[in-house]
Amino acid sequence: MILYKYMSFETACKVIDTLSLGFLCLEDLNDPFECTAFGFTNNGTEINSDLATAAAACRNRFSRKYGILSLTRQPLNSLMWSHYGDEHQGVVIGIDVDIAGFSCVEKCVIPSQYGEVIYSATKPHKDLPVISADTLMEIGQELRFDPDAFNLVKRAFLYKSIEWGYEEEVRVVKEISGIPLGYYIGQGRHDEWTKITISGRPLYCFDIPENSIKEIYLGHHIRKNVTKKNVLTGEELKGLLNSWREKGIKVMRCNPDLHSWNLIAKP
Repeated sequence: MILYKYMSFETACKVIDTLSLGFLCLEDLNDPFECTAFGFTNNGTEINSDLATAAAACRNRFSRKYGILSLTRQPLNSLMWSHYGDEHQGVVIGIDVDIAGFSCVEKCVIPSQYGEVIYSATKPHKDLPVISADTLMEIGQELRFDPDAFNLVKRAFLYKSIEWGYEEEVRVVKEISGIPLGYYIGQGRHDEWTKITISGRPLYCFDIPENSIKEIYLGHHIRKNVTKKNVLTGEELKGLLNSWREKGIKVMRCNPDLHSWNLIAKP
């Protein structure tokens, strides 16, 4: 299955050059309501403050222990291009998630086939039992998908407000706390991971096979972006695109359809 990642042209060049994709922690995502949809109930046996404590404990547990890769099903979403594709000046990369290892239940806390985000107009409300501290600490210990804990993990990572529905997001979640690269600062390399820091935020870059990148979509204004920022000359851009094609990647250009509000992609 191919899923897509919107990004700037400069970021796309780094992704293709380094063959790695960045995972972010929950608290570094752009929605302040991340990890707040637990909906714990006390069944009338505990005071409300205990529910708030349980929710805070869960959010704290999930916030820096796991990394999230946000993907989408649709490479031709005009609003996504505006928000995440550098205002149609960037790139969308199509990734075969099976080849990349993102569907592996042995190595993902949430693999791609279970990572479809659930959009709702209201939060879940008091229908998830409060879990014990021991159970909370055991989640993700074996770095694999755990069907017994999935309801809680789903509430932590996969619930968002309906306003975000246009993103059609699919998430891949991996455990990152065991990577010996430092916690908040510094950079480093370990096995399949490279940790870098961008604008004060840690980004955990995971290695992917070269043949997992299957498609590249260029934004309608990409030439303006490249020449305006003096990133590449026109001839250099052509050479770069040819080098991507030589890797077996299908390269497409996005343009507005004259007869609708849709984008269309052509080689």
